[in-house]
Amino acid sequence: MKKYEKPVVLVNEELAEGIYTASGDNDSVNTGVTKNAISVDSVKEKTVGDQWNKTNTYGVTIKNSGSTESKDWSATVTVSQGTATAAQVYNGWQASASLSGNTITITPGSGGAIAAGSSIEVEVVVNYSSNSIKVTK
Repeated sequence: MKKYEKPVVLVNEELAEGIYTASGDNDSVNTGVTKNAISVDSVKEKTVGDQWNKTNTYGVTIKNSGSTESKDWSATVTVSQGTATAAQVYNGWQASASLSGNTITITPGSGGAIAAGSSIEVEVVVNYSSNSIKVTK
């Protein structure tokens, strides 16, 4: 299923008034950054929960391989084993996380811009209800 894309409206002052072109599927929306330039470089397990504290922490490295800074990015990781019940980022100024099924989507916080050619590491805390859990890129 394709993710909804924010429409782009282009206005040409030389055209007759009221004539516009628009698109809802554009890979570089007002930023010059290609969405494909953002990727999950690695997922490292940092802390592992137990039968009482069912919470694991993962260090997710997100890379911008584009040529310009990216402020409006998103990255996903997958719960490949177990059942996750929640996902969050404690350093929320940099990013936030949301869980839908077995997919965790990470989006930028107010300080989450990724410079061209750079990476950031986000600590994602995942709660689970199964005996164990594994998160992968």
